[in-house]
Amino acid sequence: MNEPYSPTRLVDAENPVELKGNTLGLWQIVFLVISAAAPLTGMLGAVPPAISLGNGAGIPGAFVIAGVVLLIFSVGFASMSRHVVRAGAFYAYITAGLGRPLGMAGALVALMSYTFIQIALYGLFGFFCTVILSPVLHTAMPWYGYSLICVAVVQFTGIRGIDLNSRLLGVLMCLELGILLLLAIAIVMHGGGPNGLTLAPFTPEHVFSGHLGIAVMFAFASFIGFEATAIYGKECRDPKVTVPRATYVSVMLILVFFAFVTWTIVCAYGLNDVVAVATKQPGDFWFIQSGKYLGGAVTTVMSFLLLSSIFASLLSFHNTLVRYIHALSLEGILPQALNRVHEKYRSPYVASYLQTLSVCVLLGLFIAAGSDAFNIVFSWSSALGTIGIVMLQAVTSFSVIAFFRKTRKDTRVWHSFVAPLVGGIGLLYIGVILVRNLDALSGSDSPIVKSFPWIVFAVALCGVVIGLILRKKRPDIYARFGQ
Repeated sequence: MNEPYSPTRLVDAENPVELKGNTLGLWQIVFLVISAAAPLTGMLGAVPPAISLGNGAGIPGAFVIAGVVLLIFSVGFASMSRHVVRAGAFYAYITAGLGRPLGMAGALVALMSYTFIQIALYGLFGFFCTVILSPVLHTAMPWYGYSLICVAVVQFTGIRGIDLNSRLLGVLMCLELGILLLLAIAIVMHGGGPNGLTLAPFTPEHVFSGHLGIAVMFAFASFIGFEATAIYGKECRDPKVTVPRATYVSVMLILVFFAFVTWTIVCAYGLNDVVAVATKQPGDFWFIQSGKYLGGAVTTVMSFLLLSSIFASLLSFHNTLVRYIHALSLEGILPQALNRVHEKYRSPYVASYLQTLSVCVLLGLFIAAGSDAFNIVFSWSSALGTIGIVMLQAVTSFSVIAFFRKTRKDTRVWHSFVAPLVGGIGLLYIGVILVRNLDALSGSDSPIVKSFPWIVFAVALCGVVIGLILRKKRPDIYARFGQ
């Protein structure tokens, strides 16, 4: 039942080309998933509101807490990846542990969540292009003009194979990490700000001050994307070893990097002033210190790297969604034509075109409604997507426990029970915080925003109903799902 994922049995006889296997190594997968997390975008976008609305100077501790929760989650997630090698990681794991109806619910929620996160990023890309590029190009192009150009570039690049994508994302990731690290090192070398280099931001006095839950919520949103390690199992070398290692390495790198960089920026402003600046000047929060320590030229480079960071995240999420669509078509849930693989690039090109089309349709609806790129397209879409991913991760944790209790394939108590249980409870708690503070996460108290948890629930319920219908009407497809 849980043999390694092998599409050769299900691939279209008229198109027997498969995904390019044995292509990705450890660091290539790490590049793919950290690019999805978009470190530069996360730091510039999430840190100021996390400080002003959350726990102030204790923000580095909030990133540590979020990272530790995800590390614990990763224990069960990585253990599962050694036994269930599937392209549709979340829904395959849920299917293996909790059954096909809930697995179908997981598939629909994953598709919806990643799609809206991608929509959010296209809105963000368009918004920052109007701020950064329009003055340089002397153009009044609306935000969606830039967004649609980016859609075309992502499609062009995404279809050209995962090996090229991973190399490109590796370069972009190093650039955005490098500019943040350069600023952090400059702050350290100059001894910090008013309070010097102090470890006070990591002490309980500051970490647990203010609204820690809101700070952890924003910190957690900055990690979204790391869980994509498992979807590349079919295309990586020795997936039962590489995927678990890539998962741990990705979470640890994001955790250490975010904690270090946020610690230096708090030290640069000082414990008493950091909240005031983050509240009054959130858009310039990082650029002020960059101008002070690195100069105007490097600060300009940082602004352009922000665009490349968003593009890298978009390309990474495009690859994630395409592989979900490809996996579902192989299993008969979606039309068989979507499993076609490009003869030259060995990429699921039809699924790629469908993913791009779905993005264009949703962006078109926002454009037709005259939606604001930042306050609506980005803020609302990212909030909806984040809720879905957090709930998926929580359910996945509990499915790990169920899977190992049924199969006894891993009898280690920590890996098969304790860590998944603790991780699942922690993720559920973060999910509750998200729901309670949707206005802070989305920047709106609109009734539409308040309905987001119900939308996620409705999509999941539709998945369960589809699963039950398939069990009765199409037992052949039902038996194949998640396998």
